[in-house]
Amino acid sequence: MKRTYLLLFLAFAFVFSCTVESTDDTDLDPNMEQGSDDDSEDGSDEDDSSDDSDDADNEDDDAQDGEEGENDDEDGVVSYDNLIGEWLLSDLRFDETLNDDQLNFAKQILEYLTENECNLITMTFDDDGTSVSNSKMNHLSINVGVGGLEIPCPAESDEESTTWSLEDDQLTLTDEEMEERTITIVMEGDNTLIIDGAEVDENNYDGAEAVFTRVEEEVEE
Repeated sequence: MKRTYLLLFLAFAFVFSCTVESTDDTDLDPNMEQGSDDDSEDGSDEDDSSDDSDDADNEDDDAQDGEEGENDDEDGVVSYDNLIGEWLLSDLRFDETLNDDQLNFAKQILEYLTENECNLITMTFDDDGTSVSNSKMNHLSINVGVGGLEIPCPAESDEESTTWSLEDDQLTLTDEEMEERTITIVMEGDNTLIIDGAEVDENNYDGAEAVFTRVEEEVEE
């Protein structure tokens, strides 16, 4: 019993000692309460500056949204001056998750020829309203070699001369027999032209978008 009381006494003494030390520490720092007020005042200043920063960020975001909106408006717009020049077929776009073997194979052929500086299809629009297209599609030959498929660049091409006119995104081509064909075209920036693949090659590109890239004119020194 005595031992139990002794343990309780020692425990009480320990708790009381901790309480006194805690109280003394607080009393030893007379500026603690004042510091809390200062911190509160500083915190309010920080909140004000944070609000100002948030307002500035919102203004920057609005400005960026405005600029993006302007850029989005430029995409898709086709103009007479924009279309003038030479264009090369550079890519095919389609939903590759559909696993369309024909389109996948056509894309691989185009990529192979493009990497080997072989222009499969070119179109040229002149400012006098005339245009010329050259296509090597009908002259492709695919050989199976030791290293895989071999696709030589055709030496021959089919040329077609037409006149052209543009109204909004509708391009009308008139051939030498005065037969008209109107297709929808889309511009992405100044150097990318998008045409429905079926309009370019109905047998091989149907279901894809044909992407043409502008040929930059060489500056003479």
